[in-house]
Amino acid sequence: MIKAKKAGIQHLTREKGFILKREGSNQVAVLLPSVMPTGLSSQELTKMELDTRRQVLYYVEAFRRYLKGMEQCELTMIGPSIGFRETRRIKGKSMIKAEDVLNRKKCEDGVARGGWKPEIHKDTDKMATYMNVKEGSWFDIALGALQSDNIGNLYAAGRMISADETAF
Repeated sequence: MIKAKKAGIQHLTREKGFILKREGSNQVAVLLPSVMPTGLSSQELTKMELDTRRQVLYYVEAFRRYLKGMEQCELTMIGPSIGFRETRRIKGKSMIKAEDVLNRKKCEDGVARGGWKPEIHKDTDKMATYMNVKEGSWFDIALGALQSDNIGNLYAAGRMISADETAF
């Protein structure tokens, strides 16, 4: 991708990513274009959708020109919509912190278990950084991390629970 950028191919936001080529085919699955939202207005979302779809076309061009074995690659599909790693989280009665995840903390009000290493996604031009954790165990997700601290009877799930940036 560095050569492609130097040659003037625009809109290449990443130089590294996942490229999975289907054996015996010219098809690949790619995880490359990356954007980080600053808000969630319909205008921003529309612009991000358009920008990332445009990026895909530039990546296909770069693959064909600069990646050995990809000279005949074909674009057969683009994801149906943009996906976000995170946008907003609730302020919960409790918060899952990095040290809870790294030390595989257990708690009495645990309602779910987590077992994945924290991924740090700070830079759209770089791959995620994975943090090491104690192997062979899990950490609890406390009920308080799902409960809003300031809005009665409001619960969150998934990417919106109360967690610090690293634990998330």
